[in-house]
Amino acid sequence: MDIDDISWMILEIMQEDARISYKELGERIGLSAPAATERVRRLEKAGVIQGYRAKLDFAKLGFPVFAIVRVTARGSEAKIGEWAETRPEVIECQRVTGAESHVVRVVCSSTAHLEDVIEDLQTSQDAATLTHIVTSSPVPWSHVTREVLTAGTREPAS
Repeated sequence: MDIDDISWMILEIMQEDARISYKELGERIGLSAPAATERVRRLEKAGVIQGYRAKLDFAKLGFPVFAIVRVTARGSEAKIGEWAETRPEVIECQRVTGAESHVVRVVCSSTAHLEDVIEDLQTSQDAATLTHIVTSSPVPWSHVTREVLTAGTREPAS
């Protein structure tokens, strides 16, 4: 799907506020509400917009410990992704290149809870872990904008 300027405007606005009405979205980008609705539907159908979520404050929900766990699967039978799907503490899991095989983001109610999650991962998956407890998030989540398309093509500063 070709992402034109209007589609980028829609994506940028909806990343900021996915609950925006189609009427307001249309007004902000210069389209009628039905035209804005159709544009959004096309982006959804093409898989560019994959869903809508509420952003939660995990600490206020009783999970003040946020950690990033770097995982190195030792055994060829390790199923880190399958393990991650079974753990409610896991909010994200990626398979990565490099020294580790996966990076797992978890939220826990305490450091003891985190220790239990890590121990389960290490023993059930025969995996080594390196855990980082997040102390703050200067950029907790960022939007993807059209500028990302040209960010890697700039000439280096001299």
